[in-house]
Amino acid sequence: MSPGRLSPSRLRIDRVEAADTAALARVADLFERQRAAETPELAEVPERTYADALRHPPPDSAYRCHLATDGGDALGVLWTYLPQKENRHYVEADLVVDPAHRRRGVGSALLDLLLETARAEGRTEIVVLARIAWQGGPARPDDGPRFLERRGFTAALTEVDRSLDLAAIDHAEEARLWAEATEASGGYEVVSWTGRSPDRYVDGLARIDSRIFAEIPLGDVDLRPREVDADFVRAREQSAEAKGDRLIRTIAVPAGTDEVAANTVIYARDDDPEAHQAITIVDPDHRGHRLGLLVKLANLRLLRERFPETARVWTGNADTNANMVDINDRLGFRPVDARVSYRRDLAA
Repeated sequence: MSPGRLSPSRLRIDRVEAADTAALARVADLFERQRAAETPELAEVPERTYADALRHPPPDSAYRCHLATDGGDALGVLWTYLPQKENRHYVEADLVVDPAHRRRGVGSALLDLLLETARAEGRTEIVVLARIAWQGGPARPDDGPRFLERRGFTAALTEVDRSLDLAAIDHAEEARLWAEATEASGGYEVVSWTGRSPDRYVDGLARIDSRIFAEIPLGDVDLRPREVDADFVRAREQSAEAKGDRLIRTIAVPAGTDEVAANTVIYARDDDPEAHQAITIVDPDHRGHRLGLLVKLANLRLLRERFPETARVWTGNADTNANMVDINDRLGFRPVDARVSYRRDLAA
């Protein structure tokens, strides 16, 4: 049983800066305590991740971190993502309260801060993430969803997180899928690399990445297409490098051209056995050729060659993204749980 409700005079909420290593260690500890208690199947997040994110955000975004304390006890964290360009109407947050200190008003105080921030900056769409169990997977507490629903939030988008055990890959099935994809993709070439993108493909990557929010399922979340140019692509690569991320990328191009018809990228780290599959997108003008399957197969091979210490790959897809879910299932990814974007519209 948690202690009694805190008096507002005792609860302190401070913004945490990237240079405050002691406070960020407490932030990391809170996230880890929640993971270990409620979602132990998920990958651990290295402590340095939080400082890296504050120091090196994506080129069109910013992160903020607030820590709630009572005396010497760290009780909760509000981690906020704020687009700085096309989607300035939007704010997204992770809200974590130590499981031992729930129902003491900590979550409410942090959520109030989020609402105040949104109103002060003219952001009308607020999204807070919460995890739920998914189709036979491990149980998940429902504290977060119930809390958000009581505060006027509704489920707007469900994304299922899946993992792939690289040691369990069926190599015969992988070879069969590769043959299927290469047969269907005649007229296209596969190009793979790690690190920064070759100059010849940067404009093509910018063009296809600018379509992401127009093409992927977003449910009732209002994220608008963003402008991506070559400078943005380079700035995003520099941000990833500064955080210690290694980019593993594969594209498909019509033979003899620099046009990017499909793109996929995995983020890995030299000292981390867990890698993370980011976006995979196929240009609508080039669909129907198994290009999504093709580039993902090639990229997983490159990951295993360049980062043999990687044991597992994580990815997430909207539950309505039937095509990508099918590809991931065929590659051997298995559902673990789901993230729900709970939305509240301050303009309503």
